[in-house]
Amino acid sequence: MTSVIPHYYAICIQLVATLDGTRAKVFQALTGLVVSSTLGALFTGCRGSLFWIAGSRANYNIRVKLHRSLLLQEAAFFDSNETGYLLSRLNSDVNKIGMVISYHVNVVCRQLAQFIFGSAYLIRISPKLSLWTFAGIGLVAWLSTIYGAFNRVLAQRVQDTFADATAVAETSFSMSETIRAFDGVAVESNKYETAQSKALDLEETQAWGYGTHKFVSDTLQGILQVLLLFACWSIGRTGGLPAAQLTTFMFYTNFVLESSNEVGDQWAKIQGAIGASTSVFDLIRRLALPSVDHSVKHLNGSELTPIINIHNMTLKYSAMDLPALDCIDLKIDEGDRVAIVGRSGSGKSSMLRAILRFYDPTFGSIQLERTLLTEMSRKDIASKVSIVSQEPSLFPMSLMENILYGIEKDAVDPKTGEQCYSDAYRERTSKSLELAGLPVQPGNDLNLSLDTRVGDGGRSLSGGQRQRVAIARALIRHPEVLLLDEPTAALDSQSERAVVEALLRAMERSKSMVMVTHRLGVVRSLNVNRVVVMEKGRIVETGHPEELLCKENGWFANLAREQGIVSAHKSTTAVEEYP
Repeated sequence: MTSVIPHYYAICIQLVATLDGTRAKVFQALTGLVVSSTLGALFTGCRGSLFWIAGSRANYNIRVKLHRSLLLQEAAFFDSNETGYLLSRLNSDVNKIGMVISYHVNVVCRQLAQFIFGSAYLIRISPKLSLWTFAGIGLVAWLSTIYGAFNRVLAQRVQDTFADATAVAETSFSMSETIRAFDGVAVESNKYETAQSKALDLEETQAWGYGTHKFVSDTLQGILQVLLLFACWSIGRTGGLPAAQLTTFMFYTNFVLESSNEVGDQWAKIQGAIGASTSVFDLIRRLALPSVDHSVKHLNGSELTPIINIHNMTLKYSAMDLPALDCIDLKIDEGDRVAIVGRSGSGKSSMLRAILRFYDPTFGSIQLERTLLTEMSRKDIASKVSIVSQEPSLFPMSLMENILYGIEKDAVDPKTGEQCYSDAYRERTSKSLELAGLPVQPGNDLNLSLDTRVGDGGRSLSGGQRQRVAIARALIRHPEVLLLDEPTAALDSQSERAVVEALLRAMERSKSMVMVTHRLGVVRSLNVNRVVVMEKGRIVETGHPEELLCKENGWFANLAREQGIVSAHKSTTAVEEYP
């Protein structure tokens, strides 16, 4: 309806200027102007609301898909992409996409409709004059297309720079204590300032580009209007068109020029947003790197099936020249309590990462109960394997939600209508915490309950308490394989005893246990019946801990002597002296 307004406006101006219209004609023209303006405002409001909703839904869908896509990436992806960089893509870049739909596309659709209607009216009045109008509009549109392509490239570079700056900021906030301890405030501040200065330079280039585009396009439109005014004056003098039609033609000329100018501006901004969103869609489309094709599929059915079977496995990280694990062959049977030991950098933690399928082997294979890990879903692996880490990762939610994390809620809260855990799960959680040495019954000494919020990273709990929450999280799943990553390394002696007792109870509920540790004293505490010694990514020794201690100059015996566990001259009596 907005496109009809110039028609009635021109009639009103003509009637007022000539003073030859009757009252009825004046009222008819004014009524048409009021009705068209009112309906135009109504349609504008409805269109704005609908496009706003469309933009918000687009933001929602893209954010959800991007977040899921990022979570599905392999561990090596997160090694090469900082958290702050990914958060910038998830927030600011997606916002630009929503703005394109809710505002820029909205404006383009409105102005295009006005341009088409106005152009038809111009052709109806004077096809010859209309050709000159469209020729000028075509020239301005060509310039807008060139500027849009330039802005698209520049906008992508700006967003990349902002993402890098966000990564610097996120790292500085998460490591604030280390930065203060080593007086690194100036260093981190300079890093962030450098990243922002690059973005500022690019934005200033964008600004000068926009200013140049506006100057050239507005100048051309001004020249076009002057030429059209002169043409209308010439035609009017020769009597080619009545004065009323020439007035209407000029009104619609301005109407069409403004619409085309606005379309050009918004098109350039849409191109900029598309450039900024390129990385977002690349991440959504990105698939986790496929694993290699392994030659070993299943064990022979007549053999005793191990819980874990690692066959000729080599694991190489993309950022490292040498493999972290090299030609590993290891079978872990039901009932095995295995400790993987070795010096720092020997490949102990890489073994756990491979068993959890954080990384797929570069060569070889890992089987869990005769099924290749690469053929198992993340859910299948999590149902069979649980880990207790040295520094357990706890979420800023309740104790129960942390322990049941990953388990689907099976009930509905009658008060709020939201999904929740049933009373049966609450009882199982309470029992798991009790077995882990962290009771939550009413009146407990620790003043804990299932609904106690543990804070970001579990900061409201002590180190020993966080460890026992992680043990309870493993207990409730009844894992077939329990992985322990330096479970007592960061604990005092009293907390260590409590955690060891809880771990022993957890091990009773699993078929096998694999532990990584550098503290050899905990090997006997956890009743380990097999030790695997690693050095430079290879297995150099394996056997029962008591037997390995008796080996003169054995790898395990040497490690024990380095830690003062056995005497340097009494390896043959290590069985008696081993704690």
